[in-house]
Amino acid sequence: MNKDVIYIEPEDDITDIIAKIEKSKEKIVALVPPKKAGVFRSLVNIKLISKAGAGAEKSVVLVTTDPSIVKLAAATKLPVSKNLQSAPVIPEAETAEAAGEQTIEDVEEPEENEKASASESSADDSKTESKSKSHEAEEEEEPEDEEEEDDEEDEKPAKKEKKPAKSGGNKLLNWIKAHKKLTIAGAICAVGIIGFLIWAFGFAPAADITVAIKTDSKNFSEGITFVDSLSSEDAKEGKFYLEQKKIENTQEVNFEATGQKNQGDKATGDVVIYGYFDAKGVIAVNAGSVFTVNNLSFVSNSDASLSWDGKPSSCENSNDEVTDGHFQCLISGRVGVTAMNGGSNYNIPATPSGWSTTANVRVYSDKSMAGGTDKTVTVVQQSDIEKAKSELTTANEEENKKKLYESIGDEYYIIETSFEQSTSNAEATPAADQEVTDGKKPVLKATTTATVYVINEDKLKDFIKAKADLSDGQKVYDVKDIYIENFTQKDNGGSAKLKAQYYVGPKITETEVVDKVKGKGLGDAQREIRDLYGVSNVTIDTSYPWVMTIPGDSNKVTVKFEVKDQDGNEVKEQSDDNKNDDSEKNDSEKKSDEKQKN
Repeated sequence: MNKDVIYIEPEDDITDIIAKIEKSKEKIVALVPPKKAGVFRSLVNIKLISKAGAGAEKSVVLVTTDPSIVKLAAATKLPVSKNLQSAPVIPEAETAEAAGEQTIEDVEEPEENEKASASESSADDSKTESKSKSHEAEEEEEPEDEEEEDDEEDEKPAKKEKKPAKSGGNKLLNWIKAHKKLTIAGAICAVGIIGFLIWAFGFAPAADITVAIKTDSKNFSEGITFVDSLSSEDAKEGKFYLEQKKIENTQEVNFEATGQKNQGDKATGDVVIYGYFDAKGVIAVNAGSVFTVNNLSFVSNSDASLSWDGKPSSCENSNDEVTDGHFQCLISGRVGVTAMNGGSNYNIPATPSGWSTTANVRVYSDKSMAGGTDKTVTVVQQSDIEKAKSELTTANEEENKKKLYESIGDEYYIIETSFEQSTSNAEATPAADQEVTDGKKPVLKATTTATVYVINEDKLKDFIKAKADLSDGQKVYDVKDIYIENFTQKDNGGSAKLKAQYYVGPKITETEVVDKVKGKGLGDAQREIRDLYGVSNVTIDTSYPWVMTIPGDSNKVTVKFEVKDQDGNEVKEQSDDNKNDDSEKNDSEKKSDEKQKN
């Protein structure tokens, strides 16, 4: 459970203390009295403090080891703790009545008690001294017994040592000789106490200061451009390197085949090819040449050629053609053909006209084609494959986007509007124009690539800070809600509008805070920091309850900044600009400072 620690100043009276208890927001209130606080040496005031705590429904604990205050707390059943880390307990009084009779007069007049004790001690010493003198007088009156007494003194030297000394120095020396172990133990304790005091007030004191800073938010909007190489980047001028991130994976999708194909036997036959020659020569017809009639195509089974030796007697008929005064000879031949596809529709009769061909000859058929049969099957069409590719491009898009974004480091800002997904290396099984087995769907396998453009976010923030609207003594603590709109990408870069929200507050450094408060009391230190512009609250925690002053050594003072917006929401725990601007220190010196602080 949290507790509120209230350090009481020497000038605070009982009404100030009660007011602080009632104003505390915590259920447990720890009061730390100063060394000299007369207000805590009155039973009436202790009772008022206890009553104020009960009335405010708070548990009040006195943090002290002062025996007089502890004794008064016992009378009111007020819990006492030795320090802020130990558990509070209700001290036991010697008797309820004795504790109840304790008043401020009993506590504030220790000097009179000491004087009374001293007078009593001196009276006892005088009595002892008078007894010693009377004893010496008796010895002088009995000289005849000196020899016997000398013998007794030789036999019992210890008794002689126990005779009272005539001076205070001899008393102390005799006491030390008689209590050697106790003297050594006391000396060790004294050295330990001195060492503890040196540590407690010289080395142990340290302070942690938390400074709450209130900021104002402002909107940012500027046009920026993109470059395609890192060497061309200039963040100060709003030119940013546009980097593409991507992930690839292989995906599969089943699709429907919609093609129909006649897989029956193919019709066969032959056609007549012919040509006219005006000089001797050869016309070649390669295997695979296509001959088409009535939208039905036939393919030549082998190579063929037409040739003329130039002699009129080699011509096939007398209906020779003459063109431009040149005699032309008609030469013909036959070539076997096979229907391009199966089906009975290729069983056509002799067709003397209407043929076309890819070969450099003329063609007709004087015989029918035969052997074609019908067998219709489902096959994969190219349009089926393209449709499947489109489905694969959009399939698992959200999942791939998530994987891609997770693979990108936090140092980048992701331009989400630039996200794209595409496919490549698509392979269908069965392939295009191939038959699909009954009961099985074709499968398209392809590489899916998800891509997005990113920009270094720290450089965007630096650009925003450089362009921010700031007054004197202000700085940008944080930049949030970065957004890029109207993004366009070209081969050599692109452009966009950069928008964001940034938080402006006072420019305060650790060094400035430490220099203001080191060596000052806690109350003065709080007031000094609160006076700084933009500071809304200050909390100071010391290393030990007895530390009431900020150490003079800067290495023993830690400053933490809590930056909040107008609504009290945390903006940033600590801004880098708040750190000490100690540019003269190198890394080794900083590490040395840290070790000394620890």
